[in-house]
Amino acid sequence: MVAKHTTPADVCLVLEGTYPYVSGGVSTWVHQIMGMFPDLNFAIFYLGAQKDPNCQMKYELPPNLVALEEVYLFDLTVNDGGILGGMGGRWQLFYESVRKLGVRLPKGDAHDLELLRSILAHITKNSRISFDTFWRNESTWSVVRELYDRYAPNESFIDFFWTLRFLVQPLWKLARAMHRMPEAKIYHTACTGYAGLAAALASAEKGKPLVLTEHGIYLRERIADICRSPWIPDHLVRHPNLNEPLGSLRRLWIGFFDVVGRLCYAQSSDIVSLFGKNALAQQHFGAEAGRMTIIPNGIRTEAFEPVMLRRAERRIAQPGSQVVGFLGRIVSIKDVKTLLRAAAKVCAVLPAAKFIIGGPPDEELEYVRECLDLKAQLGLQDRVSFIGPVKRDAFLVEIDVMILSSISEGLPFVIIESLAAGVPVVSTDVGACSELLRGRPDESPALGEAGLIAEVGNSDELAAHLVRVLTDADLLESLSQAGLQRVKQLYQEHTVQESYRDLYQKHLDRLSVVVGH
Repeated sequence: MVAKHTTPADVCLVLEGTYPYVSGGVSTWVHQIMGMFPDLNFAIFYLGAQKDPNCQMKYELPPNLVALEEVYLFDLTVNDGGILGGMGGRWQLFYESVRKLGVRLPKGDAHDLELLRSILAHITKNSRISFDTFWRNESTWSVVRELYDRYAPNESFIDFFWTLRFLVQPLWKLARAMHRMPEAKIYHTACTGYAGLAAALASAEKGKPLVLTEHGIYLRERIADICRSPWIPDHLVRHPNLNEPLGSLRRLWIGFFDVVGRLCYAQSSDIVSLFGKNALAQQHFGAEAGRMTIIPNGIRTEAFEPVMLRRAERRIAQPGSQVVGFLGRIVSIKDVKTLLRAAAKVCAVLPAAKFIIGGPPDEELEYVRECLDLKAQLGLQDRVSFIGPVKRDAFLVEIDVMILSSISEGLPFVIIESLAAGVPVVSTDVGACSELLRGRPDESPALGEAGLIAEVGNSDELAAHLVRVLTDADLLESLSQAGLQRVKQLYQEHTVQESYRDLYQKHLDRLSVVVGH
């Protein structure tokens, strides 16, 4: 474990549900960022849902990581440190601030951030009060009734009461944990949401710059989660109304993440997008265009040259090979079920085709069980293999095509790495996947397609693309060459490093000037 560090870090990375406990694109980026700048000291403020005593770190922590703090916002079994007792009149200003922020419609601007800072600071300062004491207080009950009348008068009050409690309690836990936020010269978060809120609060409280690198669009992903979540009671979803497709309780959750996202955007000195389409989405959700810059993910392409050569040798030794690979977390957002349905269609046409699914299966265990059941139902026992965590390079050598069936992505490392190894890709049209495989509109010279794109959830289209690539050697070769050239030209790690070096140095230089004066 990282020891406590008494001097401020250069950069504090504020993360939610990713590094170092979860593998994936964001975690890969975090590890890469710290490795790029061995001369800078980093700290991490990690926000998780619930503490899993069996969870192991997926990465070896670098030596320039000088502090790691962990907070679990939904671990309701852990006491918040308070005691039962009266709250007294000192909470009057607290409730006034809550009414100003909550009973009117928040905008997510600097005024809202200041109100929220005041609310959370009051919780922190009065740490002897437990959440249960606060929640049962008569003044809290009064505010809950006002919020109910404002946001959900047509819902069951009991449903609203518990929905609001589940919304507020993580904020209470975050407030109690903010004193553990590492001191740093720059705060850098990888999303909006709870991590973005924590980073914005720390930046505002300490007067330090905030950088946001948003890999996916957090609000868009939360909207998708909320719309399909069975745990939110919502009579309007059970009995749809064309004029109001979402009920009040779902809209309450969406409104919360909308405001939190706008707070993070408003506080950020720099807002980094991985690609142009994401930048437009961020602007739609409240980001200011003048603060935005585009820095894509990048890799050391030379590291993949041995992989490419081994793969070419394997394909010569195994002519007619038809192996499709998937490399990623086995989670619902990757839509592995659509992948399996596409696999069944491919295997019906190509008797020699096989699918290898590599990646950790420990995040959504129920979803993994559903995927295994579907594999059996589709009769794919001998055609599809779930092989668990795997070495990336060895995996890329063994496959002919990479498939990505996700319903949401940013700029996936798995596509960049596949192209660098000469592996063409069939992907759904999410995030930057189309840009990676077809090229940017201003690409000069135009390099051509490095893979094929399908609609989200369309197993027929995914299957048709896979059959086409697997049965046309000339097409497979042209896709491979185009992808290799595109990655070498546009997605090099050293370019990413230079961009973040300039960004960090800009803020560090300004801070040095302030300290010098």
